[in-house]
Amino acid sequence: MSRVSQKHTKPEIIVRRFLFSKGFRYLINYKKLPGSPDIVLPKHKTVIFVHGCFWHGHNNCKLAKRPDTNKTYWYKKIDENIKRDNRKVKELKKLGWEVLTIWQCQIKSKMESEKRLNRLLKSLATFHLFC
Repeated sequence: MSRVSQKHTKPEIIVRRFLFSKGFRYLINYKKLPGSPDIVLPKHKTVIFVHGCFWHGHNNCKLAKRPDTNKTYWYKKIDENIKRDNRKVKELKKLGWEVLTIWQCQIKSKMESEKRLNRLLKSLATFHLFC
């Protein structure tokens, strides 16, 4: 597990490149906010978490299949990650931040990636029309 990257993962880089190409400027892994969001768009008061399906327990996702060995450890670890994620999202919303989550499986292929990231842009635009 020590070799598993927590920052600058391939899915994060895909999302960051997309946002940058659309003119968005952002902060990465901003430690002053709860949960150190992967991407922070301060101008839009929005944070984006890019979650790995396995590590964050994505529901109904084949990439999130839990291991058959050492079940006690893995179930506890992943369940704690889910609880922590939910807690951090609540804290961020309480502080007035819009929170978006992108899952690894949603940007796995180029076509899926484009669809999901274009929906991300629409949700950003919709949210900020009412602010």
